Amino acid sequence: MRKKLVLATTAVLMAGSLFAVGCAQQGPSGGDGSSTETQYKDSIEKTEAYYEEVQARQDEINKEYAPEIRTLEDGTKVQRTPTEYQGYHWNRPYEGGASYNNYYLDADNRGCGACHEDLADTMSNMEYSHTTIWNEALGNEITVDQCMLCHSDDDGYEMGTLMHGVHNGERNNEAFVEKGGKCISCHNMTENGEGTELWDDVKYDHLDGIVKVKDVQGDFVFDQDTTTAPEDMFTYDWIHSKYDSMIHIMGKNVLDEQLPQDFVDNWEVTIDGLVKNPYKMRLADLVAEAEGAGVTVTKLSKIHCVDNMPGGGGISNVEITGIPLNWLIEKGGGASKDITGALFDRREFHTNGVQNHSKRGVPETSFDNVYLVYEIGGKPLDPSSGSPCINWVEGCDAQSFVKQCMGYTLTDEEKPWSDWMMNGFNSYGEGDYMNKPNASILKVPEGKIIETGKPFTFEGYADAYDQAVVKLEFSMDKGKTWTAYDLGKTDPRQWVYWHYTWTPESDGSYVLMVKATTETGLVTTTPQKVMVTAKSNVEG
Repeated sequence: MRKKLVLATTAVLMAGSLFAVGCAQQGPSGGDGSSTETQYKDSIEKTEAYYEEVQARQDEINKEYAPEIRTLEDGTKVQRTPTEYQGYHWNRPYEGGASYNNYYLDADNRGCGACHEDLADTMSNMEYSHTTIWNEALGNEITVDQCMLCHSDDDGYEMGTLMHGVHNGERNNEAFVEKGGKCISCHNMTENGEGTELWDDVKYDHLDGIVKVKDVQGDFVFDQDTTTAPEDMFTYDWIHSKYDSMIHIMGKNVLDEQLPQDFVDNWEVTIDGLVKNPYKMRLADLVAEAEGAGVTVTKLSKIHCVDNMPGGGGISNVEITGIPLNWLIEKGGGASKDITGALFDRREFHTNGVQNHSKRGVPETSFDNVYLVYEIGGKPLDPSSGSPCINWVEGCDAQSFVKQCMGYTLTDEEKPWSDWMMNGFNSYGEGDYMNKPNASILKVPEGKIIETGKPFTFEGYADAYDQAVVKLEFSMDKGKTWTAYDLGKTDPRQWVYWHYTWTPESDGSYVLMVKATTETGLVTTTPQKVMVTAKSNVEG
């Protein structure tokens, strides 16, 4: 071993000597006038030629892997993958290095938006009808986050099982493969211990080139009287179609037909159960009497589905006209004994001609919030909004807004009142609220192109069912800093509709997050994220 070490040391010393000789300045030798030409005389030219060749190929790669710019059906231009104006990854050995997002991550070809330009169109055109969670009037963008609430293991349609079957099953696999579909199309595999993640849920944590703005500043305003037109109210028709298929088919999402006028004119409302003088009246006569007595109420009020996720369209703020439940009970002489609450009677219509009834209800403490509504926005109701009349419960999620309401039954029985008034989804009491408070951004398709240096206004709503929203916060640095706006006293019976105007100072992609806080301190658990792409040349 010692002999080998000596030999190795000798070799190193010899090499060092040779190197020193080779690098020493060479002058004339022996006085014979040897040449002093510069060695490696073509090295600079060769280097420059090689550099130009590499740059030319680099330019080709940059063009090939530049983020795609799409024009949506409505003319909106989007760029779903950020341009890396300020990229920081190691893959930039020369100016304008290859796109990390596309050359390495293949980002343009990942996530739902890679194949489905509009998930609302995808679902509305399914051969098998889907719940109508889209809302064209609000302009909400359907994302995988909104799918996760319903497609959870609670309801048996677990997301992973369902989506793998849909995309890899016999019916759609060929089309999926033709579009280049593979595991990476939907998933992100990491070493962070989170296993297989949905790319759409984590992409903004991994994409290069997103500009982070600390303590983002903008002009904020809100109101509670922005309304939805009656014909634009949301309706999750499909949820009720199994037991109410006639109304579903007549609704605006299928045939958009009105109920026969004589059917509406002869609709009867019954007040019975533990009331002193039960009665039944034609709705038209009941309305005429209530209007004559001056007891009808016209006011702004919201309806909000318990399954509506941040970014969802399952909410409407409208002007209702209705008869208070308390007056309907007084007309019957009041309760005949101590009661616990009232049940709402709904008639169900089936395509096979069968008719039966279903029940919802509220405890007596909520009677002040209940109205039998017969007009919305000053117009008679259509089938989707509950024609001839709908039971309306303020401070309650939409599952107790009984359409085609036939009346009320006073009861002294204990009923599952809390189940009928969930007021937000929390895995049936097993976890935190997923959508309370719900702070939503509307009308921003992923990567919407806006103009650098010009104000852009985000808009949306915030609501917390039975609780008032008292604060909204915005972030543009992945939630590290938040800019808060106190709303003061708001009315929980109406939504908070907000506008936030902000100006991008430089080209790049920006991700806005929004969260809300309620009067009791509930804070949005999963803030919605939307990305816009600012360009100095919006046509480019």
